[in-house]
Amino acid sequence: MLNFRKLKQDFSSSILKEGKDIHDLKKIISAKILKFDSDIIRVGAKILGNFENTYESEIEIDRFESQTVHSNCDCAYRYDCKHIAALVFYLEEHLDSLIVDFSERGRIEDNEDLLKEIDAVLEKEKIKKDVNYQKEVIDEYLNASYLLSCSSFFIHDKKNIITKAEPAIIINPKSINQKVIEFQLALRVPMRSKPIQIPFIRMFLDKLKYEEGIIFGGRNYFFSLNSFEGCGKKIMKEMINKVRDNEEKNDKNKKIGFIDNESFGDILSQIFESISGSRGFVSDKEDLPIMPYIFMGNLETPLQCSFSYLHFNFILEYIEPPASKILINPTIVIDQSSVSMEEAIILESNIPGVIYQDVYYRFLDYIKRVHIKSLDKLRELTIPEPLFGSFVENSIPELRRYGEITNEKILDRFVTIPYPENVKGRCKLSYVDGELEGSLYFKYEEIEVKSISNNLSFEEIHKFIGKEGILARNLEGERDIVERLFQDFVFNEENGFYITKSERKIVEFMTEIVPKYQDIITFEYPQNLLDKFVYDNTKFQLSLDYKNRVGYYQVLLGVQGDLKGVSLDRLWECVISNRCYIELKKDKTTKFSKILVLDLTRLKKIMQIFDEIGIKKLENGSFDRPLWSLVNIDESLFKNLDIKFSISKSLKEIQKEILGEKDFTPSLIPPFIDRELRLYQKEGVYWLERLRTMYLNGILADDMGLGKTVQAIAAITQIKNKKNNSHFLVICPTSLLHNWKEEFNKFNSFLNVKIVEGTPAQRKKIIDNFKDFDVFITSYTLMQKDVEYYKKINFEYAILDEAQHIKNRSTRNARSVKLVQSTYKMILTGTPIENSLEELWSLFDFLMPGFLSSFDRFIEKYVRTVGDNHKKNMEYLKKRVSPFILRRMKDDVLKELPKISEITYHCKLSDKQQTFYRSYAEAAKQKLSKLVEKEGFDKVQIHVLATLTRLKQICCHPAIFVKEKAELGDSAKYEMLLELLQTLVEGDHKIVIFSQYTQMLHIMKEDFENRGIKLCYLDGTTKNRLEIVKKFNMDKDISVFLVSLKAGGVGLNITGADTVIHYDLWWNPAVENQATDRVHRIGQKKAVLCYKLVTLNSIEEKIIELQKRKKGLVKKVVSCDDEVITKLTWEDVLKLLET
Repeated sequence: MLNFRKLKQDFSSSILKEGKDIHDLKKIISAKILKFDSDIIRVGAKILGNFENTYESEIEIDRFESQTVHSNCDCAYRYDCKHIAALVFYLEEHLDSLIVDFSERGRIEDNEDLLKEIDAVLEKEKIKKDVNYQKEVIDEYLNASYLLSCSSFFIHDKKNIITKAEPAIIINPKSINQKVIEFQLALRVPMRSKPIQIPFIRMFLDKLKYEEGIIFGGRNYFFSLNSFEGCGKKIMKEMINKVRDNEEKNDKNKKIGFIDNESFGDILSQIFESISGSRGFVSDKEDLPIMPYIFMGNLETPLQCSFSYLHFNFILEYIEPPASKILINPTIVIDQSSVSMEEAIILESNIPGVIYQDVYYRFLDYIKRVHIKSLDKLRELTIPEPLFGSFVENSIPELRRYGEITNEKILDRFVTIPYPENVKGRCKLSYVDGELEGSLYFKYEEIEVKSISNNLSFEEIHKFIGKEGILARNLEGERDIVERLFQDFVFNEENGFYITKSERKIVEFMTEIVPKYQDIITFEYPQNLLDKFVYDNTKFQLSLDYKNRVGYYQVLLGVQGDLKGVSLDRLWECVISNRCYIELKKDKTTKFSKILVLDLTRLKKIMQIFDEIGIKKLENGSFDRPLWSLVNIDESLFKNLDIKFSISKSLKEIQKEILGEKDFTPSLIPPFIDRELRLYQKEGVYWLERLRTMYLNGILADDMGLGKTVQAIAAITQIKNKKNNSHFLVICPTSLLHNWKEEFNKFNSFLNVKIVEGTPAQRKKIIDNFKDFDVFITSYTLMQKDVEYYKKINFEYAILDEAQHIKNRSTRNARSVKLVQSTYKMILTGTPIENSLEELWSLFDFLMPGFLSSFDRFIEKYVRTVGDNHKKNMEYLKKRVSPFILRRMKDDVLKELPKISEITYHCKLSDKQQTFYRSYAEAAKQKLSKLVEKEGFDKVQIHVLATLTRLKQICCHPAIFVKEKAELGDSAKYEMLLELLQTLVEGDHKIVIFSQYTQMLHIMKEDFENRGIKLCYLDGTTKNRLEIVKKFNMDKDISVFLVSLKAGGVGLNITGADTVIHYDLWWNPAVENQATDRVHRIGQKKAVLCYKLVTLNSIEEKIIELQKRKKGLVKKVVSCDDEVITKLTWEDVLKLLET
């Protein structure tokens, strides 16, 4: 139809080339025939240009001559341009389809020849379309059949059999000295005589990584890292991460992979390590071991290895005058022979090595990768005569560490002079328009040299060549100083200055760098810089004296220097942020603020002393401070400090009293309490009294069971006897409120003790009438709500029990109790407070606010320090707090303790328990009364037993009464147990908890495990009882043993425990005693604590009363509740059912 070859002759070759490029890039957006008749064809097109422009192009062609009649384009060339040429190429490919499109638009003239021509085109296009359709269907069929047969979406999951394999890495020796190494990969697999040569290595490694199938020789293989064993597995893992593919995908190069020099060296290092123990596999031809999996050039040449470690041989060469020089040629010593760098293949890996004559060697351990990478520079090094001194005196000794030095005799041709002193220098500074410039000069006796080598003159460097020899310059020391002085400065190569415009960097340089290095560097400052910076030299005078104000002493402070008027808080901010300066107020004569440069090392020691005394601001004056701040103040602290210190004799005597270095005569303890106290408890009461005489407060931190509560009650009684109108406050966990009340009733029933509880209005009324009571007992929870009422009262003593409740200083518990006003304060805790320094700070913040400084400073000094400083600070802290903490362990007072100490804890029933208890007791009482009236008491004892058991269950936990999920707060007794258990576990006690109800034990087990408490469990269903007991006794990490009273009350030896808790009461205490004896028996080396948990105004309290009245119950061991019921009368039962 058209002769396109002839048509293209209308264009130049360059236009044709550009047009073809446009066509090949598919930039012709659209094209259509505008006119088509027997003479001409006209076609228009939209063509994409550069920068996303589009051009409208049009060509009209003579159909018979195949020549361009007319062309038009809206590009700059207008016609016969590259866009028109592109359209010609497009027509050559798509003319038939354009004609079909034109015919469908119905614009053909009624010409028989033309119509025949178009019909021929339509038929041709139809055939072409059919062929394309069939090819498309076949392609789709093949693709779909493949996927349907193997895609994981369409076939059942099946376990692929992983093929075992051994890798063979064949290195191209010609490439190995390059940065990237060429290699081929082959796999030896079972049942195959020849190794599989791997094409497209990167693709194979990806399939290996994801355990995907791959076909070799018509067979499908599945490889994974588990296909390989030992070091082979490590190698393939390394290759997965490091190998890259060949970018040329032609057949010639498709089997080549690439790995960098460093990674290949790491692979060889791993293989070497794996065979170094066994010395590898022995080769037939030599005694050197074979490096498995690695081959040189072909599979017949395995790489071998040697266990002879390499070092260097540095060959010196001397160039004669007039331009004397020394050259260094490093070689590698292999088997006592020097091998040049060109002969060996050097691997710059993490553990560097060498391949020489198909043998792998390793360097000595202290030759690292950094040394290998420096070898080329070392070979290019030329050392001129002025540096001979530095090279001989400083560099040669270091060079000898890495190998031999050959031709060292050349060094005898000249004399060198060592410079043993530390490097010193001069730094000249200039400060112009906010820019700091520094130039540095180093001094060697009379010689001064610039620090910057490229600014040195010939005359300067030749100063090192003297009549007596060539002076050694300490180049390493100089470099170190430059890096430290001018870190983050910009170096100006033109004039050799170090420059910074950063205000922060300038201040840092003047305040930190200058003070640190002024011993070795002489700094020369311009006046305008000196005007901005002042160096601190403040002097202090401190006098301490006692002026008869009770509980206080007088501080007299004198300050001379620039720090006058500065607060200690501001200085501590500098210490914490390590900022060695503060900004002073603007001088009237200048427009800018001065910077006061601080010596933090000197100041920090002074600030710590001032902080402990309580000095807030550095200004002249006097003020009073509490006596507790004297604890660590001693003349020895002030040695070598800029403080003139004095302390009066009277205050010195008081200080001795605080530290317990003077005898103290205590007042008498009332006889009714005195006879209840053991000797160590009396000492605790006297210790508290001694603190009170100096208006000091303390922590009674005796171990659990040593009677902290009774010591506190004795202290209260002492004060009450002297000050009858005094009032006291005890704050404790909710679960211990009634236990404290019972303890007061037991040891001093004369005191009017009130538990503050009830509605907010009821509590307010009690507190408002505080004069009616001697002692208030409240909980931490209620203190948060009522603290505003308590703030109006000045108590004589405020006592915190279980003080771990305020260990977090930011909690409402801690904040509220610290608002209480009292003359004296006491803390009771059985946990080792030294385990948590933050807790210790919070406790003393209640006792004596400020005693341990602010929290931030405390953390900075005692928590964040490390090493020797931390150890020293901890010793100092221990010395500071020890006068105010009394902690005795059971082992310390073992002779005074009974073998078993019995302690009863009391609590009220919770609201939920009271509701269940009252309703059930009333209903049961009515029901039993009718049964007794009808059948007689003897015949209804089984009903009585069931009723009493249900009441005991309510006392334990409502959940075992109604058989529902246990919720927090439902049981007051369980809350008391948790409080007690926390203290015991933190004190490293091992505890056995007995209960007669397995449901209760299951509640404990689940809850304790959720809380992270390790435990053992034993009930009637347990089979391996002795193994469990042994595990509890031997494992120090297991704190709790939950035991059913019936299953574990006899026959077991649980001497690993030191504490027993009877969660619920047995009718006969003899049964409880037998259970306690599981812990207290032969082999027990510790004193045993035995706790009984009792709910007040309940059947449990009445059981204790009944036991006391009917002592005959304990004369023989009663094994079950049924036997107890036979001992009770109907009157006893009615008494038990009272609410």
